[in-house]
Amino acid sequence: MKQKSSLLPQALGLFTLMGGMTATPAMAQTAASDAGANSVTATAQNSKQTASTPDRSGQNLVSARKINATTIELINNQQQRITLDFYGNGIFRLYLDPAGRAPHNPEATPAADILVENPRRGVKSLDLKGDANNFTVTTPQVTLVFDRATGGFVVKKASGEEVFQSLTAPSFDKDGTHLTLANHEGEYFYGGGVQNGRFSHRGQVIAIENTNNWVDGGVASPTPFYWSTKGYGMMWHTFKPGLYDFGNTQGNVVKLRHAEQYLDVFFMVADRPEALLSSFYQLTGNPVLLPKFGFYQGHLNAYNRDYWTEAKDDRGFMKMEDGKTYNESQKDNGGVKESLNGERNNYQFSARAAIDRYLNNDMPLGWFLPNDGYGAGYGQTKTLDGNIENLRQFGDYARSKGVEIGLWTQSDLHPKDSIEALLQRDIVKEVGTAGVRVLKTDVAWVGWGYSFGLNGVADVGRIMPNMATTRAPSSSLSMDGQELNAMRESGAATKPVVTGNISVSHIPTFIGSGLSGQPNITSDLDGIFGGKNIPVNVREFQWKTFTPMELNMDGWGSNPKYPHALGGKSIALNRWYLKLKSELLPYTYTAAAEAVNGKPMIRPMFMEESNAYTLGKRTQYQFMYGDAFLVAPVYQNTAADEQGNDRRDGIYLPKGNWVDYFTGDIYAGGRIINHFDAPLWKLPVLVKADAIIPMANPNNTPAEIKKDLRIFEIYAERGTKAGLYDDDGKTQAYLEGKEPLPNSKRR
Repeated sequence: MKQKSSLLPQALGLFTLMGGMTATPAMAQTAASDAGANSVTATAQNSKQTASTPDRSGQNLVSARKINATTIELINNQQQRITLDFYGNGIFRLYLDPAGRAPHNPEATPAADILVENPRRGVKSLDLKGDANNFTVTTPQVTLVFDRATGGFVVKKASGEEVFQSLTAPSFDKDGTHLTLANHEGEYFYGGGVQNGRFSHRGQVIAIENTNNWVDGGVASPTPFYWSTKGYGMMWHTFKPGLYDFGNTQGNVVKLRHAEQYLDVFFMVADRPEALLSSFYQLTGNPVLLPKFGFYQGHLNAYNRDYWTEAKDDRGFMKMEDGKTYNESQKDNGGVKESLNGERNNYQFSARAAIDRYLNNDMPLGWFLPNDGYGAGYGQTKTLDGNIENLRQFGDYARSKGVEIGLWTQSDLHPKDSIEALLQRDIVKEVGTAGVRVLKTDVAWVGWGYSFGLNGVADVGRIMPNMATTRAPSSSLSMDGQELNAMRESGAATKPVVTGNISVSHIPTFIGSGLSGQPNITSDLDGIFGGKNIPVNVREFQWKTFTPMELNMDGWGSNPKYPHALGGKSIALNRWYLKLKSELLPYTYTAAAEAVNGKPMIRPMFMEESNAYTLGKRTQYQFMYGDAFLVAPVYQNTAADEQGNDRRDGIYLPKGNWVDYFTGDIYAGGRIINHFDAPLWKLPVLVKADAIIPMANPNNTPAEIKKDLRIFEIYAERGTKAGLYDDDGKTQAYLEGKEPLPNSKRR
């Protein structure tokens, strides 16, 4: 299937209410009398209303007309133009600007696009009717009924079922633009981006704003998009901060606000969650299908900045290959300065040595960032070209070990004379000459503004596929900023979430990210800070085996962030789970391909069985990984001993039979399980009966996968089939339809 080359997700049925230029009475009369334009009107001669439109709210609608095959225009009693523009049978844009401006892109400095280049789909038919009380707009998928007296509207499916209702016309004040929708009993809401520690928002208020807070309750990467179990989604077309209240202050009302002085929103209507996400992708671009190396563990640190001195008491930060322990300092303290390639008689302090540590400990590793630290750079010569050559040499070494390289971004991506050679960047040469395949943006860069970050990642998204050609698709990690078209198929790929030392908030965060249209999410294994806790460390590696990506953010914690760093039983256990992750690549890759079009990889339990128990927060600490795996991380101490052996309570099993992945024990579903045995070696994972799990041989990089070997674990009960998707794992061919994506089930 052919994919777009844009940056944001797609949509099923969008409609936009756009208010633009102010219409004079003469204009309204002309529109009203244009029978060829399918107009319906209550005339407004000399600004006087007819008796059929009593002025109860100051927002009553006096006329409506069909402008073209996709657009309806309504005029209110203030002679403001409201535009209803359909981007598909079930997607519409609603625009209203009291200042009279025509529909336009959101304002930002620098300017940036949220919508893809071609966000529209065909509208089979668009009809407009009216009477003394209502204007009714109909497509094959939706019907909108506007109350002429209040300016509010109701949206219904083709079946006549009400989807949502705008209780009043949009309003404007010093805080911005306000929308008020009905909140129905039993209705649940999801989305909003990376809302740390949350995914189900009924009765809650969420900020659509980067709060620069990575812990539970913070917002790391907001998205001005949410969707409801009633069958609709909304995307506010803006970069400005917002606040969404899903019945917190008033139980039966959804209150939406953004700091804009005009309304520009998209609504989409569809029956299934994945269809709503697909509608969002129509507008903003599909999530990228990560290259296969991206599903492996990554390592990040600065290897071109710090100095290492031997610890006098042998109690330093890290034990090196010479058997001595050393401490690290960002200041020149007379120690040995590190480098990428160990060319200064400093090999054990080099980035190459870090790769060697994974290999020597038989640990999988897919990608490596050698400059992740302020002021690091990637070379120590006096010229940018000299430093790029240093990066190329490191890249050649990494690739010889099956590992791809990337860069952290502190500053602009293109050369600037005002920046010293150490921190100069040239993304074209970094990709084309040095072979960079991953870009990580961060606070120091995206912090300049949402549009700055979006444009930058979009820039990389254009450069990488062209420069890398058949070697690898572009892949980008983005921390902080607005999660819109920065992370779509033109180049952005992942959204790391960083919290503290335990993963409790990561679980609902990861679920919520997928429900916000960003299935590619990861976080720092064992936290960016903290450490020295084997049970926490092992539990992190366990459950994040069943997530898209893993990364070790080294250099910030109380111990080095390697999978073998804590020694003891953690070495064998972490290796075991990393190897399992490598074996599951065919299964993971199939789930990732499905996520390109809608269904996230990390799924809430209600996508497996929707009921009052799963729709809310009571299953927020478990999830489905693809179609087959139910994962219930050990996220807290329940009855743990000193070794970390514990149990897991409160696991909800949907109806049907479930198989303990590690013991083969069978559990009947439709109930909650307590006292599930979870010794330190064991993650609670259950497989759905009749699942088929495609697997590969254990490996450390994608290059070690045996292409002539196919492994399937079959959990047959009544007879089954399963999907399997594969491609070269490197190129962009899947975007051109050269490699088929799974629509539902492929053998």
